[in-house]
Amino acid sequence: MKRRAVWIVLSCLMFVASAALIIYYLWGNGYWFPTKKAPPPSTYAEFTYPEIDESEISAYLETITATTTSNEPQDPNATVEPDPNLPNVPCPVDFTELQAVNPDIIGWLYMTEPAISLPILRHINDDTFYLYHDAVGQYQRDGSLFVEHLYNGPDFEDPLTVIYGHRMSSGTMFGTMQATMSQDGFFDQDRYFVIFTPKDTKIFKIFAAIPSDNQHILYYNDFNTEDGYEAYFDDLFMRSGVEVHLIPDARPTYGDHVVVLSSCLWGDRTNRYLVFAKEI
Repeated sequence: MKRRAVWIVLSCLMFVASAALIIYYLWGNGYWFPTKKAPPPSTYAEFTYPEIDESEISAYLETITATTTSNEPQDPNATVEPDPNLPNVPCPVDFTELQAVNPDIIGWLYMTEPAISLPILRHINDDTFYLYHDAVGQYQRDGSLFVEHLYNGPDFEDPLTVIYGHRMSSGTMFGTMQATMSQDGFFDQDRYFVIFTPKDTKIFKIFAAIPSDNQHILYYNDFNTEDGYEAYFDDLFMRSGVEVHLIPDARPTYGDHVVVLSSCLWGDRTNRYLVFAKEI
């Protein structure tokens, strides 16, 4: 009788443990209730989050999209002078303060929808460091947004820069990106994000959002040659599927600076969700 009771208890415990593991797997991989709202940004005692005036950015975008009409390829070696007609957008980020805390902070990514306002980091010798460390270098499961020093410089002026961030089920980092961009009608209007740097403010227009495999984009492709650059985007714009969003009119040409936001894919953390945008 006692043996039977023990087996019943053990069986119940195994059932509960198995159910919990299955639920955790489904939740962790985004099968249930994908998060569409990020929690308030973490406040580090060491530095202050910037207060960003969205009206100034909106005015800047309205003007720059009205004046940027040429689709001619740009000379990647040409010096681009700032347009004197563009409104001034004062940088709200105190990089002196940030870099005094952590010199690995190279920029600040800001987007209104999904709501993302986070520092971007680049470790000088360990490209895996910010997978699990926060912006002040402390261990943190959420990690940080970061670029790889082996493939990208600190100024976002490479032909293609990849910014990595976890798709956290809590909504932090890039946790809300796929859920938000997969909503019906999201791409019915132009979408942008801003990268503030110690040197300037860069505006990027989104031209693609796709599920993808986990192949390393910068390792397997050469964006420094026109043939390599154009071949990659020829292939990109041939893709199709329910989750594939492509904006052919905004396709980049050789000489454009492209940024890719890379996170894990819903339902399969071994694959990626990629958002492509070009500097305007």
